[in-house]
Amino acid sequence: MSDQNPYDAVDLAALTTLLLDPDKPPHVHRNALSALSRRSPFDRTSRLVTLLKSMVQHPGRYDQEVMMACIDILATDPDAQATLSMIESVPAVLGTAMDGSDALSPEFREYFYTALVSRQREGDLEVWAEFLPELDAKTLVAMVLDPAAHPLAALEPLVLIDRLPEPQRTKAFISVIAGIAHNRGPIEQATEAAEMIAKSSDPEQLKEGVAVLTQQWEKRKRAGKDVQLGILEATLRILDRKPRSAAERLSGKRPWAS
Repeated sequence: MSDQNPYDAVDLAALTTLLLDPDKPPHVHRNALSALSRRSPFDRTSRLVTLLKSMVQHPGRYDQEVMMACIDILATDPDAQATLSMIESVPAVLGTAMDGSDALSPEFREYFYTALVSRQREGDLEVWAEFLPELDAKTLVAMVLDPAAHPLAALEPLVLIDRLPEPQRTKAFISVIAGIAHNRGPIEQATEAAEMIAKSSDPEQLKEGVAVLTQQWEKRKRAGKDVQLGILEATLRILDRKPRSAAERLSGKRPWAS
């Protein structure tokens, strides 16, 4: 961003008003953000946080260059409040991937996640320690399933799911497996989730989960979805310990069972 900026003389309140109006032209947002970036962290952090929330709430209405510039400034902001606010925005960012709309582009989401996990100053680590255990099951499942969220693998979302109380823990693992199969994701990740369930799980939730995965297998079988079938069979082989009946053998059902 250029150091020569007509917005440098604009006061903070006016800059904030310009940035929070998603209908302003991109050049207005760029100039206002450039001017804000030169203010002291004390003055700018809370306003950047508010801008981040506005961008997430109005996906598609901000220029992506402006959005990424905001993330750049937050990523290097010395105030741990920036880390806290970015963590608090994670569920909403992930949610745009899970609703199937890609309202926030994969490029932006990956950029956001990468910037977030780069925040590792001492104050940032204190924020991480406090808030990681507070992430809910839906958010943790989305961390695994968003294709753009591979930077968040550093947070070990499967391990965090493993620490959830039951029945949320088993439900979340089943959702992970079903989502990986649907997305044709890595079979190793699906079987890792299944192994974690097998170590310990709520019996009733496991029974329901196996039924859900079995129904998905039957649906994919009819549709000839071989990759998805392979993922489901690999995980059901770990989870479904019920012996296979003679009738099931004859009809080709539950081929993963012994």
